[in-house]
Formats: sequence, structure tokens, C-alpha cells
Amino acid sequence: MNWQIKFSRQAEKYYMRLPSDMRKRVKTSLLDLAALALPFIHSDVTPLLGKLDGFYRLRIGKYRVVFSTIEDMRTIAVVSILPRGDVYKK
Repeated sequence: MNWQIKFSRQAEKYYMRLPSDMRKRVKTSLLDLAALALPFIHSDVTPLLGKLDGFYRLRIGKYRVVFSTIEDMRTIAVVSILPRGDVYKK
């Protein structure tokens, strides 16, 4: 694994409340992302604009994972995991 994954407190709480099948999908997707040399170059990853400039979103079914990369620490910082309609409201 090239990158390590860190969750914010909010993202970790939401992750733990997800149904077990969705938790597995999120975990698998994040581990796949961490194995890449450049995690932001993936077919399901899109850079965000506006207030969320500098962050990326990973699409996993009806959920979105918003993350940032800390390149010098090789870390994927997961900021939030929310349903598609709620993720961009904050």
C-alpha cells in the first residue's frame, strides 16, 4: 500500500453507522485508492471546485467520500462520507 488512510472524527462516525455491505465497499474502494501511485487519478475520483477546492470526491454507489491528499506524508485524509445529495451542502 502506497498511501495511508486517515479518517476525520465525523467521517469515522458515519462510516461506523453504514450498513455492513456498504462499509465493505467503502473500505475496499479506499484500499484500492491507497494502492495507487496517485490516488486522485482514478475513474471514480473528481476534483472539487468552489468552497471545496483542493479536495476530491470518490463515488461509491449513492455515497460520496470527500478526501484530501497530504503528499509529503503519503496520506489520504477522509473528511466526510455522506449520501450524494448531502455531501456538498456543508
